[in-house]
Amino acid sequence: MKKNYLKMNDGNYLSLGNVINVIKKVSNNKNAMQTEIFCSIFGVNNVGTTTINNYCIGIRAIGLEYRELFKKKYEKNELEDNIRSVVSILENKIYDDDLNKSSKLEEAINELLTIVSNDPHIEKDRFIKEDNYHTFIELLYYAILENKQPIYKQDINIKINKDELEEYMKIKLYMGHSHISDLIELANKNNMYACAELGSMEYDGLINGKPNYEKSYEYYLKAANKNHPKGCWMVANLILNKKVDKNFDTMWKYLNKSIELGSAAGYNTLGLCYKRGINQENKVDLEKAKYYFNLSSELGDTFAFNNLGKLYEEDNDIEEAIKYYKISADMGNSWALNKVGEYYRIVKKDLDTAYMYYKKADECPISERSKFAKFNLAKYY
Repeated sequence: MKKNYLKMNDGNYLSLGNVINVIKKVSNNKNAMQTEIFCSIFGVNNVGTTTINNYCIGIRAIGLEYRELFKKKYEKNELEDNIRSVVSILENKIYDDDLNKSSKLEEAINELLTIVSNDPHIEKDRFIKEDNYHTFIELLYYAILENKQPIYKQDINIKINKDELEEYMKIKLYMGHSHISDLIELANKNNMYACAELGSMEYDGLINGKPNYEKSYEYYLKAANKNHPKGCWMVANLILNKKVDKNFDTMWKYLNKSIELGSAAGYNTLGLCYKRGINQENKVDLEKAKYYFNLSSELGDTFAFNNLGKLYEEDNDIEEAIKYYKISADMGNSWALNKVGEYYRIVKKDLDTAYMYYKKADECPISERSKFAKFNLAKYY
């Protein structure tokens, strides 16, 4: 499975990068810089090159801390200074007149509304033009807070067994309280989708009240032998983490099979095997580890971004590490959210930003929530 991330500034798409491009295009100041415009929109004094590359060129959607910063100002109706700063760039002079009288702001809005009219992701009548000031704010609100990414195409090399999938979906869609019993019956017929789900349930202890890793392994192995990608990865994962007592060769076989079937988690785990020296050569190979973490990250695996960050952190390059942790945090990974919170509390001495990341970490689903989230919220208080 390959995710082809689209740049948010390609074509007609109301992204922050395209908002900035429009401001540059219509501005009287033909030397207006992306960095200057970005800082004006968010009311900050400086911003790193990586942030500009990610958010303004359009590699990914705007990050969590900037979304929260804009959201707070929006909710408190405190954006006038920000917009005035933008209009000053547009007019190429300190602008202290009525913002609604700026012809350059109106020109920028008209350009943005043209993008809106051609953006298939925006509902018709989403923007009703009011005065220029409020219309521009609403356009920014969409570009920063509502705009979604990644948008991607998927080339899936998984062979779908239509008959087995149909049997499985009938149980999932139509059965009520007895659906687990029906799944077990279906798994006894070797249905790989039922086997994979039961493997997950046994792993989490959702059938008998406590995890049964041997039973989980049995179900996942059945799924794996029918080319179920997660089944293959979980067989390897259960062995690697010593949840079941099986040999290295079995782990290695199914881990590589998961990769052949396109498993993002498989690439990440293979990276861990090279980082820890658990491989056919019994040697630590950090270059190979990084290579496989990168492959996994390209497929959107948040844990791969975390592991790339850890490589840099272990090399005492916290600033490079935090770039990867932030990507994972923006994707909603609780561990990374907590990690970035610690960075802002300890390194940057920025308690407000730290609190925001801690709170987001604690709001993640309980099965994915970092065990340190509440602890660090307590330290904040």
